[in-house]
Amino acid sequence: MNKLLTALPLLLLAACASQPPGATADGAAAAGSAAAADAGSEWQALRAKYMDCTQKKANDNLSAKGHSKDVADLALSACQPELDAMHNAFRSYLDAQMSSSHGKSSARQAAARVTSDTRDKARNYLVRYVERERYLARQN
Repeated sequence: MNKLLTALPLLLLAACASQPPGATADGAAAAGSAAAADAGSEWQALRAKYMDCTQKKANDNLSAKGHSKDVADLALSACQPELDAMHNAFRSYLDAQMSSSHGKSSARQAAARVTSDTRDKARNYLVRYVERERYLARQN
């Protein structure tokens, strides 16, 4: 996670540096900023949708036999299309910011890393969530 926090500002700095000359005209910059904001919020909304999906799928399988990790893995598998949509939206968002081939390569790496980190974060959360919910169900 620390690597992501370090890499993201560097990617944004590279994005700013890789803009072609003359691309900062007021009208183009305003239109570009609005489009970038929409794309930026799109992938974040898809990330939230993925996290909601995983929690719903885990809730559906709370009573299933097996370890909490197994329930979490089932939920992650069921929500893979949502994760793929988030990955594609984030990659498109970063690709739009990059003009050099090096920048586009960095965008691919960053999208893969964010996707992996999101999946890992969801897995860790779900395992604890399932354990907690099962514990509470036994208490009642």
